[in-house]
Amino acid sequence: MLRWIQNLGHLLYKGWFYLVTAIPVFVFSPLLLIGVLSERTYPVLYWVARSIWAPFILFMMGTPVRKVDGSKELPASPFIVVANHTSMLDIMLLLRICKRPIVFVGKEELARIWFFGFFYKRAAVLVNRSDKNSRKRVYERVREKLKYNRSIAIYPEGGVPHVSVDMDRFKDGAFSMAIEHELPLVPIVNFDCKKRLNWELFEGGPGILRYTILETIPAKTYSLEELEDFKHHVRNTMLEVLREDETSC
Repeated sequence: MLRWIQNLGHLLYKGWFYLVTAIPVFVFSPLLLIGVLSERTYPVLYWVARSIWAPFILFMMGTPVRKVDGSKELPASPFIVVANHTSMLDIMLLLRICKRPIVFVGKEELARIWFFGFFYKRAAVLVNRSDKNSRKRVYERVREKLKYNRSIAIYPEGGVPHVSVDMDRFKDGAFSMAIEHELPLVPIVNFDCKKRLNWELFEGGPGILRYTILETIPAKTYSLEELEDFKHHVRNTMLEVLREDETSC
């Protein structure tokens, strides 16, 4: 009986997430419409997402954000941020971490979500990883965003891996962009999003979301010939930090 009640609680918690995600989008749609008018109005959209949408969801889900000791600061100039992808809460967490406007590189499929997709496809850089031409267009759109002093956020795993996987293999995109556009790269590790809200039906619940910002890798540290070394160095560093936390818990 107790197990049945727990499972019901998990299901209600996940259903609650979708409800609290949708409410601010509908309520603040007029401001969001202003934000998607042009690149110059994008800061309005980002402000709504960071200051209203994300904190509302995190509060209603009972998942306060906490920076761990030793976390570094984000650069003042544009950068590429990479983070481990573990949950639907990852985006809200990253929005709260990054005060200045960032642009997400995300899956093209999410643009099909009713109503939300209208704003998503105008705010994010969409990629279809099975289409080489789509990947080329991403580079062009990122170049356009950089003209407006935007930073770029990418989840290099290319999706949320199975709950049993600590960190999936990294795709090349974030690292080749950092090299070609001569941008610093900032790795961020989140420790708790997977525990709070993952794709398993009968898991998850409220609790703190901890994160740490790792040392920034300056622009021009790696060349295109060293792309694999760059990618593996960042992944191994992030994975080590993640596993150290798991063993200390």
